[in-house]
Amino acid sequence: MLWLIWSISIVLSVLSLLVMGILILRRLLKQRRKAAEAQARQTVLRALITFSHDRDRQVLKQVVASVPPRVALDAGFEFLALLRGDEHDAVIALFAECDLSAEAGRQLRKGNAAARIHAAEMVAKFKSNDTAAALQMALERDRSREVRLAAAIALCDLDALPPLDAVLRQIGPTGQRSRRLVDLFRRLPADRFDELKAHIARPDTTTFVKSAAIEALARTGDHRLNDLFQQAAKEAIPDVAAAAVRALGLLGHPDAVPVLTEAMAHGDWSVRAEAAEAAGRLGLPDFVAPLLVLLDDDIWMVSYTAAKAMRGIPPLGEDRLREVAAGETSLRQRIASLVLAEGPA
Repeated sequence: MLWLIWSISIVLSVLSLLVMGILILRRLLKQRRKAAEAQARQTVLRALITFSHDRDRQVLKQVVASVPPRVALDAGFEFLALLRGDEHDAVIALFAECDLSAEAGRQLRKGNAAARIHAAEMVAKFKSNDTAAALQMALERDRSREVRLAAAIALCDLDALPPLDAVLRQIGPTGQRSRRLVDLFRRLPADRFDELKAHIARPDTTTFVKSAAIEALARTGDHRLNDLFQQAAKEAIPDVAAAAVRALGLLGHPDAVPVLTEAMAHGDWSVRAEAAEAAGRLGLPDFVAPLLVLLDDDIWMVSYTAAKAMRGIPPLGEDRLREVAAGETSLRQRIASLVLAEGPA
């Protein structure tokens, strides 16, 4: 019995040493691989910098062919972020000749989630015959909602995005709550804005999609959207109303004064804060009286935003703010003093 125990102990000790040796060897190999990849990456970057000066295609192609495709692709697209115009297009064309588009497609299919998101952006740059099909497959089948959203953005850049209803179904309800949805909506061409307007008007559209659509349209500066935003500002859902109020401030149409004034008395503090900020953007004297009322708001952020807005409506708003700051000690007096101490609006 004692002999059996000693035998088991020896075997376990040997196994422990063997496992430790394997782990050490694995770590050494991993470090060597990382060092080799870092060196290859630097080689590609130096070759790209040289190419930007001498435009020697053959030298750059030789360097790209001498390193692993994944390293060449990642380093190359990092460098491409610094390029514009003909130089950018020349590097993309050279990468396509080196068949790096195939590596981008492989990463889109088989990489981890982060790699697939990045690959969607890279695949779209090559604009080959198979690009749209590969991205469409990712949009329809990828298990990650963020990858599906990245594929949709890439398809939009290629002007190959399917109808928005279909895209939102493929992204899924959870993916529709991503901030990148705003990026997708902003990239839509002007001839597809009607799809966004339709989603804003539809009662079954989710809150986040409505808000994202409003935010995207607000950046266009199209005053024809004023009526749509005014209607959305009266929505019962605070997030949608806040987005619409913010859009009215960005649009800067003077017809929005009654709606923004009404929004300053909204039951949700985020809508009141957005209304105060929008009033500061428009800078009209009509807003001074309701902004004075907001200085006494229970939410500090609302009263502070109102004071900032008054500071941006000279001379009337600034004069009223100075009167408050010179008055009796109170919360509104301290907020007014703080905003005035911050300097010019």
